Formats: sequence, structure tokens, C-alpha cells
Amino acid sequence: MKCGNNGCGKEYTEETVGQCCYHPGSAIFHEGMKGWSCCSKRVVDFDDFLQIPGCSTGQHKEKEEKQPTTSSAKTTTTAAPTNIDSNGREVYGTHDKERFYPKPVTTQPKPQITVKEYIELNDEPNAIIKEGAKCTRNGCTATYVNEQSREETCTYHPGDAVFHEGSKGWACCKPKAALFEEFLKIKGCREGKHKFIPTEVKNENFVECRNDWYQSFDCVHFTIYSKNVNKEKSVVEFVDRNTVSVDLVLPNDKYYKKTFKLANSISTTKSSFSILSTKVEIKLYKDPQDSWSKLEENEVDLYRYQV
Repeated sequence: MKCGNNGCGKEYTEETVGQCCYHPGSAIFHEGMKGWSCCSKRVVDFDDFLQIPGCSTGQHKEKEEKQPTTSSAKTTTTAAPTNIDSNGREVYGTHDKERFYPKPVTTQPKPQITVKEYIELNDEPNAIIKEGAKCTRNGCTATYVNEQSREETCTYHPGDAVFHEGSKGWACCKPKAALFEEFLKIKGCREGKHKFIPTEVKNENFVECRNDWYQSFDCVHFTIYSKNVNKEKSVVEFVDRNTVSVDLVLPNDKYYKKTFKLANSISTTKSSFSILSTKVEIKLYKDPQDSWSKLEENEVDLYRYQV
């Protein structure tokens, strides 16, 4: 006979019935780890789980087969067709109003998964790379030494890291690990050239807002045009006498953020701002009260090129 105790499953006889090594608890699968509730050992692979030795000894027991549950409710039988309609379909029931037709089975098409094609981006041939710069590709730890580093083979992961239910790996290949140290040792699945300069990623939520300015004797009136700016979350900060930081929160998770390096100095205590429905008005009080030829220090001087 075959033992039905958890973790045993061995065949036994009347002579070996008292030689069972089993798990009195139940199986636990949690966050990728597998084990028994009666002992502390945990493993990742299912094959290793089956090999966990029992933590208790006793007698072999025959596996109990579950009996089908019987319901005390009265069994209902389908009525025989009592009529046939004009389309030749069988009608069930005692009245014409009680008609039950079998519903057609419709199968939903499986959603098609589109895999985004990976395109390898490399550094520009004339790009200036600092000595000691690290390779930006996933899974590569190489650093830039000299021009020969550009021609070295880079073994990396083109996919993103995936951490799911205690298992760690890369979306581009199958090897998985339970510990983070083991995850870092997973060898790359693609070969190419090193990339030492990070690729700039454009944020789709950033919005470029139009701005304008004019000046009076003692103040520069700076306007940023944007509708429905969140007054509670938006901030305009006068960092120092030559710096203004603007952080505007816009509808639909959009935002506008920019730091202005002013061409002249201002009074941080007198300067102020107000958020209106269609724009943000900023008053920059001059200190000293000189005429400004430009707003930012990196702009072209208007007076210099006047004819």
C-alpha cells in the first residue's frame, strides 16, 4: 500500500507500517518560497520542496479518498419538450411564455501581446567620456579607461529588472534568483558595445509654458501662461538675489518646472507671486533699481544689438 501522509508517499507493508517520516502540517507557498507549516525550511524550486525530509515520525496511513458530497435538495429534471416553435426549435415549459433556449457559446479572442522591439543605442563616436565612467547598461560593471574601452564587448541585459513573489530576475531572460546577491550575478543575455553616457529620457508629463516680461521703474513683471494651475501644490521660490525656482502642478498629472538665473539682482523679501486662472504673475523687485536689458543671464543683451 502507498502512504498518504504529507511528504511521504512511500509504499509500506504490515512489517514497515511504523516507519513513516512525514509532515503533520500543510504545504505553504508564499512569495515564491515553498515549505511546510510544521517546520521552518523554505526553498524556491518545487522539486526541492518535494525533497524536504519529514519532521515527524509515526505510522504509515492509507490515503483517504474524498467522497462526493450529497445534497439533500430535491433533484430537478429537465422537462421534456412540449412544443416546437415556428423556427423548429424545442420549447420547454407548460406555457408559451416560459421558453428556455440554449444560449450560444461565444469564445472571446485572446488579447494579442505586442513585444516592443529593443533598439541598442550607442555613444556618439565623437562623445567625450570621463575616465572612470561606468557603463550604463543593465548588468554590466565595466568602467571607461581609454578609447579601447569603446571597442570592448559588453555583456548586458536589454530588459528591465523584475522582482515578483520573492523571485528576482530580468525580463529579457529566464534565470531567476531568490537572493539579491545571486540576482546581481546573473550573466547578461546580450552582447554589444559599452555605453558610458546615459541616454536622456523625455518626461511626457512635462509641459513647456510660454512666458513674457516687462519692467517698470522698480519692478520686473514676469508672467508664465498656463491654465488651471493647482494653487495649493504649486510653488514659486525666490532662492537668492539672482535665482527664482518655479514648480507648477497642472491638470492631468502634467507639470512645469524650471529654475531661472536672473541677469540682475532682486529683493527676495519684497518679490511676490500670484496664481490666476490662466497665468502666474511674478513681481521681481529690483535691487538696485537699474534698467534690465534681459531677464536671464544667458539671454542675448537687447540693448547691445539695438540700431
